[in-house]
Amino acid sequence: MKNGTNKIAVIFEVTPTAEGKARYFELGAMLKDYLQKMPGFISVERFESVSTPGKFLSLSFWESEEAASGWRNQMNHRASQKEGHDKLFKNYRISVGHIVREYTDSQRAEAPADSNAAIIND
Repeated sequence: MKNGTNKIAVIFEVTPTAEGKARYFELGAMLKDYLQKMPGFISVERFESVSTPGKFLSLSFWESEEAASGWRNQMNHRASQKEGHDKLFKNYRISVGHIVREYTDSQRAEAPADSNAAIIND
């Protein structure tokens, strides 16, 4: 597995207005093709909060901060950001972070030693 330390996560938490929810999803669908063609794009998922219905989280992964910045400044995305800010959202929060480590159930090179010791039977 590629070392996760260069990877960037962008966490977009948003609560659209009742009137803005459908348009928010429409804009997301319209942007999908642009997003998938962006250099450095890895993946994106959207989830609805189980504790706060109507609140959504979009989690995207990028190969670098420059790649994430490229998406932030993509002109169709910028227009959607403006519309969301001005008309569609009650509130939102964006968090950007570097991935410290990354491992799976079968690729555990970056897993902490104590985690490996607790679950792997030699």
